[in-house]
Amino acid sequence: MKFAVIADIHAYGSTVYSGTDTTGVNTRLRLILDELRRTARAVKMEGGSTIFIAGDIFHTRGSIDPEVLNPLRETIEDILDFGIDIHAIPGNHDLKSADSRKLSSQIENLTQISIAGGVFKCYNEVAAFQIGDEWFGFVPWRNKLADLHEDLGDLSAHPAHADMHVFIHAGIDGVLSGMPAHGLTDADLAAYGFKRVYAGHYHNHVIFPGGKVVSIGATTHHNWGDVGTRAGFLIVDTDADAVTFHDTQAPKFADLTGLDELDMELECKGNYVRFRGPTMTQTEINELRDQFRKWGALGVSIEVPKSTVAVRSASPVKGVTLDQSVANYIDGKKDIPASIDKAKLKARAQTILDDSRAVFEEA
Repeated sequence: MKFAVIADIHAYGSTVYSGTDTTGVNTRLRLILDELRRTARAVKMEGGSTIFIAGDIFHTRGSIDPEVLNPLRETIEDILDFGIDIHAIPGNHDLKSADSRKLSSQIENLTQISIAGGVFKCYNEVAAFQIGDEWFGFVPWRNKLADLHEDLGDLSAHPAHADMHVFIHAGIDGVLSGMPAHGLTDADLAAYGFKRVYAGHYHNHVIFPGGKVVSIGATTHHNWGDVGTRAGFLIVDTDADAVTFHDTQAPKFADLTGLDELDMELECKGNYVRFRGPTMTQTEINELRDQFRKWGALGVSIEVPKSTVAVRSASPVKGVTLDQSVANYIDGKKDIPASIDKAKLKARAQTILDDSRAVFEEA
């Protein structure tokens, strides 16, 4: 059997690097919907007829924009009409409530689609069922890690759990660089003994050692937080016990800082790019932005201090600096979990302070 796996679609009408196409649909949303259609075509070409979605179909919690819902529904209808079934769990962005409930799940709107070709099902509670010779399990979003473990424990009691592909929406430690550990590891998930666990939530595709745990990755890049991450969809071949990653064809967010000119040019083509550097004049900023556009950048963000920004007085100032004050605050906080590296936390805080002092140019 072959099936597709996607997660973190985050359908919404972005206002960054976007406009509207000839049908009035937000252009960034259209890119996302095109990737959904591409996923459907790919799995169909492989002889499959099922797509699993591990949460966060929507982006804005507790609110549905008709200019997002209607194009999304049309896309889902076309995929179902193509003869493909879709099975989904809610992610945190799909819910008005803290935990998964049918009443507060925005995905329930999509389950109402009636198409002869395929069906759309959403699992708001722990569930397991069989398609052909393969077993599939579902654990929707849980706000507390203890509740997630309880649900996984219940599912692991199923007599067919060792043959089960399980879908969850939860961040796994080690998927995102710089993200503090929060206590859910690939070893924890592998220990339940499922055939494989596929996780949405963290926007980066990773197959952990042993191949039993997979972070799916987002369907496309969504913002600057996705720089350097792998986005796309998966095709799973159960006969070969193989997971194949298919990179997104949508534009990505790329950081040009520190790259040489050739690599900058390569990264610019068809992407949204960011550059952080030393003090520059407005003329230099404009010239750099124009160069990135000539190289094919679809959007440009330049974060540098302008040379026209007033320089702070060099005279002594009583008391500690803002930077030191923030560092002292982190050192003095007693309720920061021991698992969080305070040095890394202070480094992230310093980066935010530095960015705030810079003049932010975006075009």
